[in-house]
Amino acid sequence: MHRRYFLKLLGKSALLSSSLLFHPFSGWSKSAFDYALEGQELIRKKNFVKAVDLLKKSVSIDPDSDWAYGLLGRGYMGLGQKGMAVTAFRESVRLNPHDTYSRMMIEIISQKPIPKLKKKKRPLSDLEKEAYREEVTMNKKLKTEKGLGYHVKRVVIDAGHGGFDPGAVSKSGLKETDITLDIALRLHEKLKKEGKVKSFLTRTSDYYVPLSARTVVANQFRADLFISIHINANKDRKPHGSETYFCSEKASSAEAEKVAAMENSVLKLDESYKKKQGYIDIEEILFKFEQKLNWSESGIFAKAFQERFKKRLPLKSRGVHSANFYVLRRAKMPSILLETGFISNPDNEAMLRQPDFREKIANSVAGGLG
Repeated sequence: MHRRYFLKLLGKSALLSSSLLFHPFSGWSKSAFDYALEGQELIRKKNFVKAVDLLKKSVSIDPDSDWAYGLLGRGYMGLGQKGMAVTAFRESVRLNPHDTYSRMMIEIISQKPIPKLKKKKRPLSDLEKEAYREEVTMNKKLKTEKGLGYHVKRVVIDAGHGGFDPGAVSKSGLKETDITLDIALRLHEKLKKEGKVKSFLTRTSDYYVPLSARTVVANQFRADLFISIHINANKDRKPHGSETYFCSEKASSAEAEKVAAMENSVLKLDESYKKKQGYIDIEEILFKFEQKLNWSESGIFAKAFQERFKKRLPLKSRGVHSANFYVLRRAKMPSILLETGFISNPDNEAMLRQPDFREKIANSVAGGLG
């Protein structure tokens, strides 16, 4: 909602309140603002049916309120009505092009994750059992010490930073957010063209996505792998090259800890989630067990990936490291963070400016998937 319109509504509310004091029997009708406020509170309480009903009244009274349309989209999402949610979010973006949350929700919904397959109720036939045994045997033969025990079929590509968060910036003004977005888009198009790996993006243009929301996208699309693309920086202009990171509670080195601290610095702008005192989250406990397995698999994959990646890219390989990267923590699958060059190094910066070199990075990442 625009500030001027918000103040106008407050003024009307004040006039109405004063008129009720002097005319107690004149009655009072709710405004669009009142309906939207009630709807917002009902969404917080997860009463989506009543929330949607009130928010529909709000936008019918005031069809120019992007705030109410954004709330209506959230209400429809709570009801599982994704088509209606997209319509509401699009209206909010039309009224307010700076509504990055609604824009992000449109992209997440529009990419249409595949619904979970229902388990077969009937027992397997003898032929199906034999086919299953052959598949298991073949997979065992294909496994190597350097590879993962599964194949990457679905990947979520995250372009680091965005919007008001430019990431690292070179002395000449080159922004990390612009490079990572370009590489992510090129990688997405390459994978889509090849057709072997289904890919999704956390953002498709220059806007900010909270760190916690990025892995939500990966989890929603049930990806086999989450890749977050970044460009490194250092006060010393000499360091150069690429490196692959995976998540761990303790950093593998002091340098890895500094990189994680730099990438996590935007966390102060993310909205924190506070739990009630004494609340026991069973889902969180179960997730912790799963998380350790995913981090272990991430380490195995990161080493295999960097070996393949460095052979295709004309950058010095700085190896594989680990640290506590918040953008990777909540992923329910193996995840890696790539630092593809140093924007602070003059030679690396000159290469990163070139579209052809960014294309090489995208091709190298695609080749690194195995």
